[in-house]
Amino acid sequence: MQQRLLYLFTRTPLHVGAGSSVGAIDQPIQRERHTGFPIIPASSLKGSFADHWNNSLDGPDEKGVRRRGAGEAAWLFGSDDARDEKAAAGALLFGEARLLAFPIRSARGSYAWITSPLMLRRAARDGVLAEKDIPAFPVDQAADAKALFSPEGPLALEVTEGTQKVKKVVLEEYAFSHLGSGDSKAAGAALAGLFDDPVWKEVAARLVILCDGQMSFFATTACEVAQHVRINDETGTADPGALFNQENVPSEALFYAVTNATDSRLKSKAYAGTDHTAKSAEAAMAIFEAKVENTKVFQFGGDASTGLGYCTVRVAKPAPVPATANSAAR
Repeated sequence: MQQRLLYLFTRTPLHVGAGSSVGAIDQPIQRERHTGFPIIPASSLKGSFADHWNNSLDGPDEKGVRRRGAGEAAWLFGSDDARDEKAAAGALLFGEARLLAFPIRSARGSYAWITSPLMLRRAARDGVLAEKDIPAFPVDQAADAKALFSPEGPLALEVTEGTQKVKKVVLEEYAFSHLGSGDSKAAGAALAGLFDDPVWKEVAARLVILCDGQMSFFATTACEVAQHVRINDETGTADPGALFNQENVPSEALFYAVTNATDSRLKSKAYAGTDHTAKSAEAAMAIFEAKVENTKVFQFGGDASTGLGYCTVRVAKPAPVPATANSAAR
């Protein structure tokens, strides 16, 4: 099995809807149930990528006859042709895209990216970051009002408390004191190396690491909420009662997903003039990597016609994850 990491950097707001809601947000985004972090489900990723192969689902069979389920898209993304034995799952396996850094307003420096120990530990487990790049963060209630950031960076404010001058950062309406003697430079530098983008390269100076609880709060409450209204075709004015609110992930958010590839699950005779070795896991991943490299910008989620969901995408190999003592013993 071949494994790669898929990085998605939102260029425009992103809406992967979770259906209707009875709350204040009529059309919320999809989130993790236990943390509230926004996600891009694997089905959305697979569907968007497969759309770039939508003209290659058909191809020549063993007799040279063009038919459904014999093309490149069939073995990469699967074929549902139930009329014969060609139906099979695809060679590309996608995981859901998880949030790694979330953009938010800052009282100084305009904006920041926030992350949390849980997000960083997940990234280390999946081979995105090294353990050494994750700073220590205490697990206690006192840490809720503190954060790790660069005291010399563009976000830091110097304020006087009593007789001492302390560094703070203000995100939305909340002020956070600098936590201890550490900072976010190592983690920020590691994150900056994940993506080559003129905006993202500033993450090393603008990264703020919050506790998991505060991260969940901001990821739940600081997304964009856009108001929409339906226009009556006859009058050209708004339909009464047709106002609705739609939640979007803001632009400049970074997601990552673990992507795997296996050997083709389709029978080799479906491909004229080829054998099964030509449809290996290595071949599937090479084709996918080439497509991402050549296309670079993909659209995910809804409202593509109004500019939502456009993301810069990059594929990279995961960093080696060191074995634990328990796994080494096994």
